[in-house]
Amino acid sequence: MVRLDAIDRTIIQMAYANCRISYEALARTVKLTPNAVKNRVHNLIDSHVLSQFLITYAPGAIDAESFQAVVLTTGNENPDDLVEIIGANPMIGHISTIATVKGGAYLLWGEFIGTEMLHDVSTFLRNLDEVEDVDLYVVLANQELLTGEFSNLHIKVLQVLRDNPLMQTSEIAQKTNISPKTVRRALREISEGGKVKFIARPDLAAGSLVNIHIRMYWNEKKISLENLLKWLNEKYPIEFWSPFASATEPMMIAEFVVKDLQEAERISSELRQADFIYSSTTMVAFSSAKFSYLSQIRLNELLDQVKD
Repeated sequence: MVRLDAIDRTIIQMAYANCRISYEALARTVKLTPNAVKNRVHNLIDSHVLSQFLITYAPGAIDAESFQAVVLTTGNENPDDLVEIIGANPMIGHISTIATVKGGAYLLWGEFIGTEMLHDVSTFLRNLDEVEDVDLYVVLANQELLTGEFSNLHIKVLQVLRDNPLMQTSEIAQKTNISPKTVRRALREISEGGKVKFIARPDLAAGSLVNIHIRMYWNEKKISLENLLKWLNEKYPIEFWSPFASATEPMMIAEFVVKDLQEAERISSELRQADFIYSSTTMVAFSSAKFSYLSQIRLNELLDQVKD
């Protein structure tokens, strides 16, 4: 049975930021031995909480923005089939199926470049059979535009890492016929350039975990977004994970991981009682499906093109 504590939370977040981080670096942060950290990482992989390792463009490298959407349906569809149809769209990277008492409900994450692409994905969703309503919003993000070209050396290293982002330096050197010293330099340059991210994608609905998403509207006259996030982190240091705030209104869909539905109800009730929150709606995810985000697709296209 999966149980996450504060140390697991830190490991998952650091692995998401850079899945090539060493056990020693993780150990220094969480104040454990490297071997203890290694065991925790392996447990997270075995339980599928750390479910995918991949390389991808940073969104700023392709000028991409993020969106979320709540899609409501009649409930007459086959959920698995609809998820596959939606996930085939290159602008959609993650779909959670939401428990509902009437019809069907799906929570989507995706990326787009420019307003025309945002319009296209909105139209695509609204035109699907059985879809009754689509509530889509752009996620607030603070990202810089990243420029610059990859060298041939960088491309060679990335092409190998695409198959296994966790590959050791010695194996990269062997596969590329490049010296380990040069490989280390290339990895350092790629990391410092910031255009490519080495990611461990978590699945917070894995195993016995209960993954909930709470849509909340807050009173900007009483609390800022910054202070709201600080309050959530302090009040729910383990349960609160990812905030996805709207770029155009005081609303966010915040992700929580809890041990059971009773804990989910407690958190939801506490949020409703906060005087700076207008309203909150809890969505319980009972399954999730991962697809390639646009930033990953674009990097793969570059690596395929150069290889040819």
